[in-house]
Amino acid sequence: MATRVLLLLLNLALLPVVGAAEPDYPRARPLTDRTFEATPGRAERGHYLTEHLLQCFVCHSERDWNAPGAPPIASRKGAGTVMSERAGRRIVAPNITPDVATGAGGWTDDMLARAIREGIGHDGRALYWGMWYRSFAGLADEDLAAVVVYLRTLPPVRNALPPTVLPADEQAANARNPKPITAPVTGPATDDTKALGRYLLGVADCAGCHTAWEAPRNPGLFGGGNEVGRGSRKAFSANLTRHESGVAYPREAFISVMHTGKGGSLHPIMPWTAFSGLTDDDLGAMYDALGDAYPVAHYVGNTGEPRHCDVCGQEHPFGEHNHLVLPTSVPVGEAMLQRLPGTYRSAELDWTIEVRLEAGKLYARENGAAAEIELIALSETRYFGSGLLAPIEFRLPAAGTATSLVSLELETIPLDRVR
Repeated sequence: MATRVLLLLLNLALLPVVGAAEPDYPRARPLTDRTFEATPGRAERGHYLTEHLLQCFVCHSERDWNAPGAPPIASRKGAGTVMSERAGRRIVAPNITPDVATGAGGWTDDMLARAIREGIGHDGRALYWGMWYRSFAGLADEDLAAVVVYLRTLPPVRNALPPTVLPADEQAANARNPKPITAPVTGPATDDTKALGRYLLGVADCAGCHTAWEAPRNPGLFGGGNEVGRGSRKAFSANLTRHESGVAYPREAFISVMHTGKGGSLHPIMPWTAFSGLTDDDLGAMYDALGDAYPVAHYVGNTGEPRHCDVCGQEHPFGEHNHLVLPTSVPVGEAMLQRLPGTYRSAELDWTIEVRLEAGKLYARENGAAAEIELIALSETRYFGSGLLAPIEFRLPAAGTATSLVSLELETIPLDRVR
């Protein structure tokens, strides 16, 4: 599901479990001989996904940075580009056109499928984590087939490119990220608009850009403030939550902003040039799903003088308008508080939260981090932590200690009690 894929974005920074058996990295399943039948329906769906939702050519093409939105140059679509380069480090989006000599023309369907969703190149290497395979892992099997079919229809472009180069430590960390997919991946229920919105937000990697993963303080899921770069170009992502500092405007306005790039004024680092082609129904579903994100007070801009921001701890335009305001804690009895401390873990996401009680207050620590986060009670079982992605809720039996806690994201993420 989309939110499960979202949390996989954390894996690059998470530490392995002490004492756990270490697999060989990168983890890769063997290639198969599967092929995807090229049908008109798949080609049409693949065009929509590749050109718009997945933004494939925003990375895998040279772009016209002088045009509004910096669209891909049509004659170079899919031909790849060197995205950034400095001493000892080079990031390359490869040529994915059907050119045999320099592109994907010699790759099998399963080579493409494995690269797109699992992060393993045709030659068995781990793809650079900036390729969004961790979000594309949520791509339904039929949508994956459509993307591969459409890529085969691109005009081949001869464009030889150098390989990606990473420093040894980053290369080792990068190799830990790919995870094989060996079970069917289904899409959202056709009659559930919010499920569709979560799916679209997940595979489009919206939270990857619109969550401040590396800021000194994470304002929260979709809370904005993530500094996104493309070569020398940088921009801070907007707050997408329903707070007045984010997307508090109506559904129709959101759809218009996405279709037009806010009249062409949005920074081209935001790939609105791709999203502008999404249907009103899909954009509306994304808007509806975003309404379930916890509201974050965080004004973020890209024009004006950068100022210190109390909410994310960075310096960005409009930062001076932000002041950290925490919710008021509701009273919780000592007997209830005693039931909540423990160690909670999601093995799938390699994510651990330790909760302890001291002097009538709960504190949380993620993955053994040095800093603890005080938990503020929103109810007896639901708590807000400044710096957590979302509020958390403890699940309790009729008597005894909590058996699990869940992170209240667009979909709940469970962590089971292990101690």
